[in-house]
Amino acid sequence: MEVLFLAIIFLIIVAILWLRKPLYLALAAGILAAILLFRISPLEAVMVIGKQTIARETIDLLLSFYAIMFLQLMLEKKGRLANAQDAFNGLLRNRRLNTIVSPAIMGLLPSAAVMTICSDMVNSTCDKYLDVKSKTFVACYYRHIPEMFLPTFPVILLAMTLSGKSIGAFILAMIPLVLLACTVVYFTYLIKLPKEMPPLDGTVNGRQEILKLIRNLWTLILVLVIIVAGNLSACIAGPIVIVINYFVDHFTPKDLPEMLVKSAEPVLLGNMYLIMLFKGVLADTGVLTKLPGFFTKFPIPLALSFALLFFFGTVISGSQTMVALCMPMVMSAFPDAGMPMLVMLMGIAWAAMEISPTHVCAFVAADYFHTTLGDIIAKALPSVVIFSVLCYGYGELLMRLL
Repeated sequence: MEVLFLAIIFLIIVAILWLRKPLYLALAAGILAAILLFRISPLEAVMVIGKQTIARETIDLLLSFYAIMFLQLMLEKKGRLANAQDAFNGLLRNRRLNTIVSPAIMGLLPSAAVMTICSDMVNSTCDKYLDVKSKTFVACYYRHIPEMFLPTFPVILLAMTLSGKSIGAFILAMIPLVLLACTVVYFTYLIKLPKEMPPLDGTVNGRQEILKLIRNLWTLILVLVIIVAGNLSACIAGPIVIVINYFVDHFTPKDLPEMLVKSAEPVLLGNMYLIMLFKGVLADTGVLTKLPGFFTKFPIPLALSFALLFFFGTVISGSQTMVALCMPMVMSAFPDAGMPMLVMLMGIAWAAMEISPTHVCAFVAADYFHTTLGDIIAKALPSVVIFSVLCYGYGELLMRLL
């Protein structure tokens, strides 16, 4: 019955979004449905919401988003993003590769706010050759390539901790899946793009373009270095770089009020807050712990049961939740095939996030292109399913080879 309730909650959210209603209404309805279906008392509901509100992950997410948005406004005010786009275009005169590499490099920064930068790059590169719904999906998809395997992202660090596996070995094992992920959407969407971009006036000096790229994106690079080297959150690294850039780019006190206000986008910050509340309420119901037992009832291999669990569980509640709840169980069930299962399930969870209502970046991209989550799901579903099948096959192959 609990699994049925979970399905009803997810359908309510999807239905409201398909009706093109605001995300905050869909999430609020999902939270209310969870409270009613699972018979959470008003007092307990208030306590759960309060606890999630002051949770470190909630505060960190909101502050990180605000800091990166502020930094982005600084870059835009000085024309840094436009110059960076010109440098990318100068270095990569192949429209298809530019569409892959540009958002992927930006995606090295673990913050949803960078999604706006990636969307702008994809919109400029793809121009008239892709419709806005396809651009929304492509931008969101390639921006998250680094999140599949790099330990600068919380979900990867969590998976490494719970699995006890080597980060280096995991990264090497994930490389084929990274290439497959790029290839799947290349042949479903990017193949429509002409390879060559309009010729530039004169010759391109590669060294100068690289230096130009670094000069205009050093702030984002420094944020990433601080996060990785100092093991700090973006909500700490962001302000540090903002202060440095304030002096380097010669900002004045009169520039600050506008950026301080514009960085606090109420709709985006409100949506992210509700997403965190939704995850908190679902975790409190304990329903996610029922999913493994539900899937193991089917007459299919256990590895496939876990693959389905991670796919649908991630769509419903996000990859971080599924990793936290199920990764120890997976490692216990497959003591001799831990790395193959880890690689398989992390790849599937990554793909499922592309169609998950808990995926903040999807809504940031949709807001930029004026599309909806429903549009993203419709465009993403074939590629997500194909890649998930490839992940399962790759995992099975590793189990036979290792």
